[in-house]
Amino acid sequence: MKNNYQQIQHLAYAGHEIATESISQQQGLQDKGYEEWVGEMIGMREILRHFSNVSVNDVVGMRAPFLKPGRNTQYKVIEDFGYIYDSSITVPPVPVPVWPYTLDYKISHECKSGTCPSKTFPGVWEVPLNTHYVEGFEGGHCPYLDQCVLHNLDENEVFEWLQEDFSRYYEQNKAPYMMPFHTNWFQTKALTNGLHKFLDWVLELPDVYALTVTQMLQYMTDPKEMREINTIDAWKCDKSVAVAPKPCNIWNTCALPFKIPEQNITDTRYMETCRECPNVYPWLGDAGGTGISGRDNYIFSGPVQDADGENVDEN
Repeated sequence: MKNNYQQIQHLAYAGHEIATESISQQQGLQDKGYEEWVGEMIGMREILRHFSNVSVNDVVGMRAPFLKPGRNTQYKVIEDFGYIYDSSITVPPVPVPVWPYTLDYKISHECKSGTCPSKTFPGVWEVPLNTHYVEGFEGGHCPYLDQCVLHNLDENEVFEWLQEDFSRYYEQNKAPYMMPFHTNWFQTKALTNGLHKFLDWVLELPDVYALTVTQMLQYMTDPKEMREINTIDAWKCDKSVAVAPKPCNIWNTCALPFKIPEQNITDTRYMETCRECPNVYPWLGDAGGTGISGRDNYIFSGPVQDADGENVDEN
């Protein structure tokens, strides 16, 4: 396994938003307790701070592994540790897409996973993953676009598939069109080229913008008239705001010991970072890779804190 924290820093420096999806990607996290969720999500945020130089104050979104929300527990962690939004809840195929909403009230649509929160969490945003599909369900339906079966299409057919899917949003309620992928989409030339054609086409429309989730939520809470939108500097590609310092040109490639939890097996894992290599592979309970298992202690008390419970000066 290999993590490229130098590349994450490069993306953050270019203005892309970075969020957390746990450290271990373990199955069954939806049934775990508060401490496990804190360790997974706040620990990952701390790893990003250590090795990608991404400010913890800029990591404000999370997604549960395998799109299985952690019931009320996950959202209590979101609330306690200063996250703004979650994007784990999927929406079944519906004629009209669902807009993002706050958890001040009961979720208005079916919870496909069965593990959505049952309590209210006022002010916490949910950015749902509407199911992608076209009429007749050619290619199936999917929350992640790469999970639809499109590899047998040529690039023009992929382009047309995305156009039809997008039109359900654009021609109706203009809900945000989320485009989540795994990297395997980009291993097929027709899918990659079809996506490029779609992006070239859609960004020529006069009222379509490519935004981060946080930018989109800011617009929802403070909407502008169309004539004002072009004055929003943060939406201009040449005015993107870096959330990490400029990455290094020469980085460290670290081969690190990793002891598989609950097994008497030591493996080697690799990571790349502009920082010094840690002693061991960063993991649950040891975000800094010190080699001291269980050293991290995340306690929320208002300001953002590091693994030692000390306030982090982000200035």
